[in-house]
Order: sequence, then C-alpha cells, then structure tokens
Amino acid sequence: MTDQAIFLMCSPRGEESASYSLGSYVTSLLEEKGITINEYHIYKTLRNQTKIDEMIKSVNDSDIIVLSSPLYIDSAPTNTIKIMNIITQAVQEEKIGKKKRLLLAISCAGYLEFYHNNIALQIYEQFAKTNGFIWAGGLPIGAAGTYAMNTITSFLEQLAQLPTDDPRYEIYVKPTKIIDSVIKISVEKLSQGEIVPKDELKKLAFVAMPLEAYVKGGNQNWINWAEEIGTVEKLRDKPYEKKK
Repeated sequence: MTDQAIFLMCSPRGEESASYSLGSYVTSLLEEKGITINEYHIYKTLRNQTKIDEMIKSVNDSDIIVLSSPLYIDSAPTNTIKIMNIITQAVQEEKIGKKKRLLLAISCAGYLEFYHNNIALQIYEQFAKTNGFIWAGGLPIGAAGTYAMNTITSFLEQLAQLPTDDPRYEIYVKPTKIIDSVIKISVEKLSQGEIVPKDELKKLAFVAMPLEAYVKGGNQNWINWAEEIGTVEKLRDKPYEKKK
C-alpha cells in the first residue's frame, strides 16, 4: 500500500521556482489520493544536521520520492548532487532500509529545448538504481520558467479564453495541457505503486515555440526589467573592460 511520499525540492529559489511549482503540483495530487507528503527544501535542509537526519528518516519511511530540481547547464546542481550523496551514504549505512520505493524526478530547464534535461535525468536514474530504488521515470521540462510564474492550474485558467487560432494557443496552451496530462497519469501510476509508462514520458519531448520567438521574448523581458530600474541606457555598458 502506497501511503507516504517525500518531496525533495532542490531549487534555491524556493517557492518562486519551477521546481517547486511542478513538484508541489505532483505532491498535491498525491495528497488528494490520501498519501502523506513530507516536504524538504534541500538548500535549507543541508544547513542543518537535524533536518538532514529528519530527511533521511522520511526517505526510509516513504514509498515514493519526488525529486524536483533545476538544470544547471546540462546537469544536476551541486546541492542536488550533495543530497543524493547523503542519501546514498545513508543507504550504505542501512539508515534507509530496503523496500519498494519509487523515484520520480522532474528536471526543469530554462532552455527552450526539453532534451537539455537528458543528462540530469540519467544521473537521477543511476542514483535510483545505485540505491535500490525503482526508477519510476523522469519528466524533462523545457522553458520551465513559465511554470515558475504560474502554476499549471492557474495558467490553464488564465489561458482558457484563448481561441485555438491564437498563436499563444500553440505556444502555451497545448504544451501546458500535455504536461498536466502526463503529471496526472504519473500520479495515478505512482499511487498504485507503478512506474510511469515510457509512452507517457515521450509526450514531453516537444519544443513549445520557435527559437526566434523564445529569444525575442527573453530579450524583451530583459529590456522590461531594465526599464523598471532605469538602466535601459546601460544595457551595453562594459564596466569591467579596460579603457584604452
């Protein structure tokens, strides 16, 4: 019987991160199925040995591990690796006993292309296998910053009035609906003690928008932020370049 899960939230941005937004969506759906969730923000947990010990006990008690992490370049961040090393050592020291324990990982790339997450997800899969956990699957999320600003549910509500011929429908609505569907199926499978079907995970292999649109949008955001703090004229300054 699956009745307890642990959420390892690995972003230093806390509740303002895509890692939190997407991971907490998974755990909220698990809670709706009667599964108890213990949540740990890893960047805080690592500062406190008591919290580390609590986290290890929670892993030991859990049937499901949900690990949600940002992507740094094309790999796991340092502190995500640290927490995996701590858990691995705890398994070796038998502080975490053997049982059927599923690991679902979410990797959140700021990059548009989902496949930048592939190496990180392979690392998480190897982490699972090394420690005798069952690899339930990895969710590779591209342009994940979209979900740092909006939860899946609230974003779909905001976009609900868009006509299907609006260009934003293809860029935002369709991808978000796919992610929502895959997460819900993942939760259903996890709650039954099963892994996520590979065919479901393959649905996340998409690029939501043309690269040109992504770059243009990013540049405009940069300009908007500069306007807010009055530094538009300084965007091309080179303060560390030596003057001739």
